Amino acid sequence: MSFRAPQPRASRRGVGRLAAVSLIALLLIAAGGSGYLWWGAESDETLVSDAILHTVSRSDFVHQITERGEILSSAVTDIRSEVKSKNSPGLAILRVVEEGIQVKAGDFLVQLDSSALEEELTTQRIAVNTSEAFVVEARNVYETALIAQKEYVEGTYLQERQTIESEIFVAEENLNRAKEYYEYSKKMASKGYVNELQLQADKFAVEKSSKELEAAQTKLRVLDEFTKAKTVKQFESDVVIAEAKWEAEKNSLALEQQKLHEIEQQIANCTIVAPRDGTVKYAHENDRRGESDFIVEEGAMVRERQTILKMPDPASMQVEITVNESLVQYVRQGMPATILPVGLEGVELRGTVASVSQYAEPSGWRKANVKEYKATVKLTDTSPQVRAGMTASVSIQCARVPAAIQVPVQSVYAHGQQFYCFVFDRNNWVAKQVECGPTNDRFFVVKKGLEESERVALNPRRFLDFVNLPDLPPEEQQRAVPQHRSEEVAVAPKQEGQEQLAKQPEAGKPKSGG
Repeated sequence: MSFRAPQPRASRRGVGRLAAVSLIALLLIAAGGSGYLWWGAESDETLVSDAILHTVSRSDFVHQITERGEILSSAVTDIRSEVKSKNSPGLAILRVVEEGIQVKAGDFLVQLDSSALEEELTTQRIAVNTSEAFVVEARNVYETALIAQKEYVEGTYLQERQTIESEIFVAEENLNRAKEYYEYSKKMASKGYVNELQLQADKFAVEKSSKELEAAQTKLRVLDEFTKAKTVKQFESDVVIAEAKWEAEKNSLALEQQKLHEIEQQIANCTIVAPRDGTVKYAHENDRRGESDFIVEEGAMVRERQTILKMPDPASMQVEITVNESLVQYVRQGMPATILPVGLEGVELRGTVASVSQYAEPSGWRKANVKEYKATVKLTDTSPQVRAGMTASVSIQCARVPAAIQVPVQSVYAHGQQFYCFVFDRNNWVAKQVECGPTNDRFFVVKKGLEESERVALNPRRFLDFVNLPDLPPEEQQRAVPQHRSEEVAVAPKQEGQEQLAKQPEAGKPKSGG
């Protein structure tokens, strides 16, 4: 069956006829008049021999994005080193449990080297004992200061005051006697029994006794008002200082004891046991180039807070994938997904998209121009065969349109802001404007513009001269890419519902018969 199509324009039709007439004349001369020419009834039409057609039909449209990722547990217990590094590269692993075994809570997992901590523990115990001795000494000094203060207030001060009071009593008695004797001497001097020199001596004795009494009284006042206050302040200061030193020594002892406890705890942390039941998985680390940066094995150095083992929870598994930047726009949280673990034949699990990162993942120099976004797919099904670390193929269903009219993406021609499909109908090409819906890079969903059983060209650029398209505005004409009839036409592979027009001689060529 051959299909014929009308010629594009009148000008080209005339040129084609002229070329056909010339070619016929040449063939007549070459044939010497023998034979005959076939000229079809449709001599003004051009047969198209390289049209690839697709028959429009309805079917369920599914847009899926398939990526590979690693199955992980969303509830993973990280087993880390809780031992402080203290300006060291870390501690060496002496023993480690085998990977993949099942353990129960309290079972042994990892033994780290604690020899340096054991030496530090001995030194710290000596420091604690020394600090305890300082505390005892400071306490004794404090208690001695309290006793000395009480001794002065209740003993030494009273004793000194009593002594001074005794001196005052004696001075008063001496003064009274000196006064009486002086009065007696004056009476005797008036009678001529005591001379003037003796009288002056008795008067001097009175003044002397008066001075001694004043001195004793001043001494008592100084003791009460100054010496006592100064001495009490000194003793109170000694008590406060001794108490402060005692508190300081107690604090130092507490710090030394705390340090001792920390060292003992660090030594205990060198032996790591399982916090719960689960499966052991080594926490190997790789750098950005994919090379091993840390391998869990005996002798490996472990820094502080570094993860050594992982214990995934098999009841809550997920798959981490990376989606190319050209496809991440179609992935949304909550979309259904199908998970096929690699190596498990017949195992198909369901899941949903749990999260999609808003930022691209860091890339190395090998993928400097490739941006990928991390997405997490949570498994809603479980299987005892699925283990953490397995590779899985994840197909995310981004869109689904039941019974949708679909056409291959190569059959849609963009003309300005509109889309067209070139329909071959009754030996004519018709450009139909279509409204496109979602696409999966293979098919477009056509919301409006096409009907079932219509045949569209999969190489529409080849037939631009056979259809009428609206003129573009000047600004869009500048952006448009010019098309030429002479350019090569890429022939797409045949798909379901496609057919190719039978190859016929080009229009204008005579068809000879015998």
